[in-house]
Amino acid sequence: EDLRNRMIRLFGSSDLHRTTVAMDDAAGRLGTYFLAQLGMNAAFGVIVGVGLWFIGVPNPILWGVFSALMRFVPYIGAFISGILPVALAAAVDPGWSMVIATAALFLIAEPIFGQVIEPLLYGHSTGLSPFAVIVSTLFWGFLWGPIGLILATPFTVCLVVLGRHVDSLEFLDILLGDRPPLTPVENFYQRMLAGDPDEARDLGEAMLKERSLSSYYDEVALKGLQLAANDYARGVVTPAQLENIRASARSLVEDFEDHP
Repeated sequence: EDLRNRMIRLFGSSDLHRTTVAMDDAAGRLGTYFLAQLGMNAAFGVIVGVGLWFIGVPNPILWGVFSALMRFVPYIGAFISGILPVALAAAVDPGWSMVIATAALFLIAEPIFGQVIEPLLYGHSTGLSPFAVIVSTLFWGFLWGPIGLILATPFTVCLVVLGRHVDSLEFLDILLGDRPPLTPVENFYQRMLAGDPDEARDLGEAMLKERSLSSYYDEVALKGLQLAANDYARGVVTPAQLENIRASARSLVEDFEDHP
């Protein structure tokens, strides 16, 4: 409590409401992150235990619990936890089949958890984009080594919270947060301006799952073309670019001709 009060005094005693909301936001996101981490590691331990049981390695429950605990050590803990089961498999099996199956279990499960599921889950639970989860790990790991690996996500969560509550640090939320950086209208216009109707079509198809085609045209496409018209009136869009936008928009309409 004393440290919390000192942080409030340091960062915003003149605006206690905003500072309190920011502190609560950070605490909630960090709590969710640690809960998600616990769930991920427990799931990893269950998969390892069940896998070792099917393979036939002795004491699979022990190795499952050990793997779940070791996975709290970032990036290398899971592989370290696999050394002992592999060695045990080599000791009890005269052939190589059990050793290969045990090693494959860890070599397949850990990359899937660490490089695919974790960034998506941590990003969803903390407000970070999956890209930010990976980049923050590289940055803090390079800066502080093993300690940086452990603290990477909590530190980055705090930076994103600062970006959402401090106007001068909003760029942190834009770069690292999970909120869309552009509105659908801005995205539509930017893709038309870049001559990329394919991505605009993909975004449109995603939106058409929740709205009608006429609604998409009224609320997104026409407003995006209005941005183009405004820029053309200001002289920042050349006639060639305008023709490119017209061709891209026509292509998009043709792609959606068969949509209800």
